[in-house]
Amino acid sequence: MMLQSLQNHSLRLRDIQMNMELFLLVFFTYVCWQHGSTSPVSVTCQDTAVVKAAEETLEQINAVRQQGYIFSLYHLYDVKQHIKEEEVTHLHLTIDILETQCHVMSRKKWKSCAIKGISDVPVFGTCEASVSIQSSAKVHNYNCTIQQVAATTVVDTCPDCPTAEQLDDPVITETTKLALQKFNNKQTFPYYFTLLNITAARMQWNEGPDYFVEFTIQEMDCLKNLTDTDFTQCKIKDSARKGFCTGSHTTADDQLEMKVPVEVKCDIYEPADIQQRTSGPFGSIHVLFPPPVQIPPRALPVASNCPGPRQHNLGLKDFNL
Repeated sequence: MMLQSLQNHSLRLRDIQMNMELFLLVFFTYVCWQHGSTSPVSVTCQDTAVVKAAEETLEQINAVRQQGYIFSLYHLYDVKQHIKEEEVTHLHLTIDILETQCHVMSRKKWKSCAIKGISDVPVFGTCEASVSIQSSAKVHNYNCTIQQVAATTVVDTCPDCPTAEQLDDPVITETTKLALQKFNNKQTFPYYFTLLNITAARMQWNEGPDYFVEFTIQEMDCLKNLTDTDFTQCKIKDSARKGFCTGSHTTADDQLEMKVPVEVKCDIYEPADIQQRTSGPFGSIHVLFPPPVQIPPRALPVASNCPGPRQHNLGLKDFNL
């Protein structure tokens, strides 16, 4: 009797174990059917759909930004793909980028903007983005890091090209002030404009130092047809226009005295043209100081056929992005 009882107990335990294994198999099958596989799927940087997703990713990132310059695709560095659910693919993209000459307030498409070349002090960087693809790409979040090409890299390739200047340098401040004054004197809008931000500054030696500035402006509520305007009493106008300007001047060789004429050109945008999108991806832009030496090696791409083809050639020696 005791032996028979032990055998029956053993059989019951085996049945319970088999039922549990069957339950777990059914359970995990159900989970995979509901949520899709999270296992990586083979994908490359030259897949048409992936390249298109990278291009659309930059458009969506540029569209929600309010400061800085529009990013352009340099190349797709790496991609990881997971099947998230039926007919929806999730990608993690690593995109190498270059800044263009277009400010983000222009709301231009990045393909229509020229990149900053060697005479503009190029800015490069990388964006990491999480993207889902169904009928179109949707960026969920992103993180970008950018920095100027080191001055030594520019000078080694082009000794006479402009080099970057500190934005808070007194000469840059004065250059911007004179350029804005000239714009306000010649522009045909009824209101004065005031400075928002200095966005870039360069110096090039000719007979003396030539200074080049780029800056943004915003419309005030002070009318131009009034005399003796006290600009300290002016306020930002409701529904103000904004603008992006480039200016320059040349100083004497041994002093800060400004020579005329001061050159300035501004593109002015209506409030509706620069309105921020109410919805879009969440992310951040980190600006690093220029590296004193060649950028360090980076981890190799995981996906095959990565990085993808380069879209631009900066023509810089000892610069490999």
